[in-house]
Amino acid sequence: LRGIPPAAGTVGLHNLGNTCYMNSILQCINHIKPITRYFLKGEYVKEVNKNNPLGSGGRIVTAYASFLSDVWTGEYSILAPRLLKQTVSCFAPQFNNNYQHDSQEFCQYLMDGLHEDLNRVRDKPYVEHAEVPHGMDDATAAMESWRRHLLRHDSIFVDHTQGMHRSHLTCPSCGKESIKFDVYSSISLPLVPAKNRPSIPLKDCLDQFA
Repeated sequence: LRGIPPAAGTVGLHNLGNTCYMNSILQCINHIKPITRYFLKGEYVKEVNKNNPLGSGGRIVTAYASFLSDVWTGEYSILAPRLLKQTVSCFAPQFNNNYQHDSQEFCQYLMDGLHEDLNRVRDKPYVEHAEVPHGMDDATAAMESWRRHLLRHDSIFVDHTQGMHRSHLTCPSCGKESIKFDVYSSISLPLVPAKNRPSIPLKDCLDQFA
């Protein structure tokens, strides 16, 4: 629907059946400023990795770039992200219908697909997922784990949407400890009680997660 949006990039999205799960994620990713700026400036073009067997040959990233271009033209007040949904569904047939789906599942697939289509690593080496050596301090272990991750994964999405959390397990029988730093691109946060407040601070949810 052509029209002037109330502010740049604030465009409504048509429901294509029951695609509110997709629309909510598209609105969120659209407002990750450095990533959207990267697409709108056309910087993604030189980094499209069409030969990555884990990607879509550049089709998902091209469809997403087209979607963002329409969102930010200032010529539409409402859009139907039909091409993007069709393209994603070609590689993830679970979304090739008008049913409701889990937003986080779609978010994970879309971000992984965009990452692999933009992965700067053209020839991925084999990297063993190793535990932290006994006695190594956390800062050093985290840096080493991240270095190993970058050997296979390096994109604008790694730069701005991935991090690591520390996993520490202790065997109740023998007492052996296992420490790893695992990469994540999304986390499920618990909602803390509002306690008569009009909103719940994100920091409170993050503190509860930690």
